[in-house]
Amino acid sequence: MTYTLWHRGVLIGETDFEDEHGDGEAPIPRGLHLAGVFRPTEHGRTLLPRLCGIMTAAADLKEELTSRGLDPDEVPPDVMMHLFESTPAGAHIIDIGRVLSDVELRDPGGATLIVSSMGFMDLAELTSLSLRLGTKRVSLDQLPSDAPEFLVSVTLRALTGSGYC
Repeated sequence: MTYTLWHRGVLIGETDFEDEHGDGEAPIPRGLHLAGVFRPTEHGRTLLPRLCGIMTAAADLKEELTSRGLDPDEVPPDVMMHLFESTPAGAHIIDIGRVLSDVELRDPGGATLIVSSMGFMDLAELTSLSLRLGTKRVSLDQLPSDAPEFLVSVTLRALTGSGYC
């Protein structure tokens, strides 16, 4: 079953979410976290740089905190707000949030689903970030040629009697 993603009324791509049975036929349980391969449209590809990058921006912000001698786990809210407003990493995180707030998910019948959270992942970013952070290496060279480029992750917010709202 194909779900579509829209930004300000323009189709940006689609995905097929699988249920726990893997057949896509059962109704989606309440509060379920869904993930799938994101297949962007041409317009969606132009928007992806503003939808992806949250992990890199968060790593940049953490480095900024560390360089200022701040413990990333104990930053006062006013200091964090200042960093979001005054650093490139903070600005990037805010921009991703702004763009994501205009993305809607529609079910195969075209009904709009309300989500609690949504994120897009560029697998090339994951490779780059893993190398930068010195973590276990993730290499796109090891993936098959037909491996996906992008993933989308969504958590649905609520279920009503007539479906997701």
